[in-house]
Amino acid sequence: MSRVVISLGAVVLALFGIAFQVRLAEAAQGLALPTVGMVCAVAAAFACAGGRAERLLKSRRGAVIAWGACAAVMMMLIVFGRRYRGGLYLPGLINPSEFVKLGAVVFAAARLACDEARPKPMLFIGYGSIVALAAAVGDFGLAAQLALTFAAILFVVSWAWGLGAIVAIVAAFALAAAFPVGHLAVRFAVWRDPLADATGAGWQTLQGLVAIVRGGAFGSGFGLGHADYVPIVSSDFVYAALAEDLGIVGCAVLLSIWAAVVAAAFLSAARSLDAERQGSAVLSCGLAAAICVQMCLNVAGVLNALPMTGIPLPLISHGGTSLVATLAMCGILAGLAGTGKPEEELVVTEKKKRSIRNNGNGNRRRDAVRRGTRNSVGA
Repeated sequence: MSRVVISLGAVVLALFGIAFQVRLAEAAQGLALPTVGMVCAVAAAFACAGGRAERLLKSRRGAVIAWGACAAVMMMLIVFGRRYRGGLYLPGLINPSEFVKLGAVVFAAARLACDEARPKPMLFIGYGSIVALAAAVGDFGLAAQLALTFAAILFVVSWAWGLGAIVAIVAAFALAAAFPVGHLAVRFAVWRDPLADATGAGWQTLQGLVAIVRGGAFGSGFGLGHADYVPIVSSDFVYAALAEDLGIVGCAVLLSIWAAVVAAAFLSAARSLDAERQGSAVLSCGLAAAICVQMCLNVAGVLNALPMTGIPLPLISHGGTSLVATLAMCGILAGLAGTGKPEEELVVTEKKKRSIRNNGNGNRRRDAVRRGTRNSVGA
């Protein structure tokens, strides 16, 4: 069932995203990249099905390959990247950093699978270097997403490590807010008070908020909103256009579809963990967390609940590399969804565990009564 929910949800959201980009007159990429994304999703699902992902993760080659790919991509951006709208792109406006999100999760899953789900120094050194490279190229949105995803992964193996990671992230955010530099200073200033520069840096945020208010509960109707009032609305601020066209109710439906996909992925992770497939469990949880964090950071940025990160809304925002990378993630999640115990068997296993615990408690109570009876007789 989880595989169906993940696959169907991803297809529905991808098709809606294509339709909405056509509505925004941003369909220049055509159907080539969506087709590539679908092919990648199917290939990833097949490659990860049947326990193949678990074997690769435990081979130690998976961690080396994943880390090497992430480092190579970030180094390419440092050497050949060009600034455009605050982001760093390769020639042709290609943004390969979208695949770093996938590679970083694969690296963490492989390290934990090899180390029997125990966080060791090489995990923190390897993952931390990827986050540091993202910050080095000035992509603080990617760095934040990677850090939050890592915290979710650590929660799978240890509550203490997960809480420690959250504390570290909050401390880093507070430090960045207190001493912002460069482009971060502008984004934090807009977050604190967009009206301070209403016709400059705060214009995009203010127009996005106005579009959301215009949409109200049920929206103006598909294609009837004034999306052109919001600068660069097709990418970072596509949620504002969605809210104006579809209203709060329509946005809630779309976000609910994503929530169902993420919930199905977490259920798949639980089944993999119960089947003693730690690598698959961490990979499912990490990819689901990466998608969830990306969605939350984008929506929170548009609502000005958090500083804008420049992260696109998964499968909805304009951007071919983001679409392909997200579909590949969904394909991996669909492939992993069939590697654990079936849901019915998982329920039976839980019942057996409860029965064993209850029998154990009953036996202990009977032993206590017998001991008490013998003591009273002896007295």
